[in-house]
Amino acid sequence: MKARKSKKKENRKKAQKPGGLFYLFHPGDLQRQIDSFGYSFSMGKYVLFLFAAIAGAVGCGVLFSLRWYFVALLAAACVWSLPFFILDGYKQMYEHKRFLDVSDYMEQMLYSFRMSQKILSALKDTQSLFTEGRMRQVIGQAVAYIEKGRYERDLYREALGMIEQEYGNSRLPAVHEYLRTVESNGGTCGDAIDLLLQDKAIWTDNVILLQEDKKAARMRVIFSLAVTMVMALVFHSVYRSMPEQYSILENPATQIGTTLYLLFNILIFRKANQEIAKSWILREEKAEEQKLSEYYRMVDSYDEKAERKKSLCIGGIFFLGAAVSGGLGHRFGMAAMAGIGILLLNQHKMGYRVAFDRVVREINRVFPMWLMEMALLLQGNNVQVSIEKTVGHAPAVLKEELQKMSDSLKRKPDAIEPYLHFLEKFQLSSVLSSMKMLYAISESGSGDAQYQIRVLVERNSKMMDKSEKMSNEKSLAGIHGIFYLPQITVSLQTMVNMVVFMLLFLGRLKLS
Repeated sequence: MKARKSKKKENRKKAQKPGGLFYLFHPGDLQRQIDSFGYSFSMGKYVLFLFAAIAGAVGCGVLFSLRWYFVALLAAACVWSLPFFILDGYKQMYEHKRFLDVSDYMEQMLYSFRMSQKILSALKDTQSLFTEGRMRQVIGQAVAYIEKGRYERDLYREALGMIEQEYGNSRLPAVHEYLRTVESNGGTCGDAIDLLLQDKAIWTDNVILLQEDKKAARMRVIFSLAVTMVMALVFHSVYRSMPEQYSILENPATQIGTTLYLLFNILIFRKANQEIAKSWILREEKAEEQKLSEYYRMVDSYDEKAERKKSLCIGGIFFLGAAVSGGLGHRFGMAAMAGIGILLLNQHKMGYRVAFDRVVREINRVFPMWLMEMALLLQGNNVQVSIEKTVGHAPAVLKEELQKMSDSLKRKPDAIEPYLHFLEKFQLSSVLSSMKMLYAISESGSGDAQYQIRVLVERNSKMMDKSEKMSNEKSLAGIHGIFYLPQITVSLQTMVNMVVFMLLFLGRLKLS
């Protein structure tokens, strides 16, 4: 009942949250948003920033000789963007604090649980670490829920679920699931706690490294904006020094092009700030799950003969068009049709290679995370049961293969073939080696199995570090791409000015 009530309260909060493009224009709304992050922001600062933004817009208008209404448009864009710039700055600090809260929570929770092997006791110890803030409140809610003793299905799952719902990090459920298993079944937990602490340390180090890389990338974007602005001003000073009859400064196309260039620079700067202000603890990209599933199915069901026939049919149409164009004497059309036909003859290979490479890269990224979950589950389950428990929430590129392996093991629990056939199309040595290790664990006695699990964990640590770095590269791709945008916008603005100048110059030549 309490879980349902908390969900209703959360939905009510979401419904009350302001939205739309203009909700931050009201200083009170901006103040409330910043207050929700746990910080205060005075209206005096806001007014100061507002004047600075308008002064900057007017200054750019004067430097680029813009008409008053374009300057007004530029000032309006600065005023509109200012609240978002301010909010992104506070959001960055807020996300940093949330990351530290989650990191400290997991570490203290694991150390405390190793001492007492009781979730309630570990929660109380961990709560004392946080003197104030949202984490202390949420842990307090979980403690109160457990002490009250009323629950729907699973007391500890529902209580710890409050923390998972608030912070939404993928590592929290793994930690909580293991604590629940030990609380229910008992047993020693030293090795598994060490594994979780090691994984947490790898994750923490790589998240900090990612944020440092993001800050460095934003500085490169700012530098790129500054350099291109200086270039634009140099070109503008050249046009300003020309004789009046060749001046393009008052030309509408030049005015519009320059205004758009400055507006795009504002958008680029805002996009760079948004990348910095993204969550530090939410690294999963749910939007790509469906796409990766489609890529996997494309590779899994790929029939080269059938795809080659399709390519021959599609390419043949263009070759026929090339023959007709050649017969009619259109050599350019014939060459173009033939070139497209050659490309289409190989389109099935290119499409397959793109899908194959994407799936392999994703497997290398998520397989170590799955293997770490397996190592935890193996502390209290056999290999077959552990695999079956991971299927429901496994990453998209592993889910179907895990289901196949689980079904095969139910039919032949002692066979090695289900392990060897796992992701066999991709021929990944790290996967094959780990599968052989899991088979060895399934065939070993309890003592040998524990030794094999330790070897598996040691091997997986390096894979986890590599996986986190791959995730970092994926996250950095967006802000690295922003670096080139100022160079594109200044090039377009320069091209517009040059075209206007050439047209004006040629027009003057005709008149003379």
